[in-house]
Amino acid sequence: MPVQTPQPRLPPLCYVRHPTTGETVEIRRSEPGYHPTVTKCSPECLNARLRQPPTPAQILAMKHGSIMGWDTLGADPAMWNRAVEGGTR
Repeated sequence: MPVQTPQPRLPPLCYVRHPTTGETVEIRRSEPGYHPTVTKCSPECLNARLRQPPTPAQILAMKHGSIMGWDTLGADPAMWNRAVEGGTR
């Protein structure tokens, strides 16, 4: 049975550095992969400009979901919050 990720806990989008190129890319909730952006701004700058800036746990969950699937435990920010609290990150 697939894990049900609580989508409302995730923002509609966030910005991160591409793991290979280092370029700023966009992650869209529930969509696989990364989307290129045409900007010289850092992900931190772009995330701070969003109406509700994503938390570090939400960004980690979005990165995980975009690569490993949105129905995995890692796509839930609560898992990342527990990992930080437990010191396992």
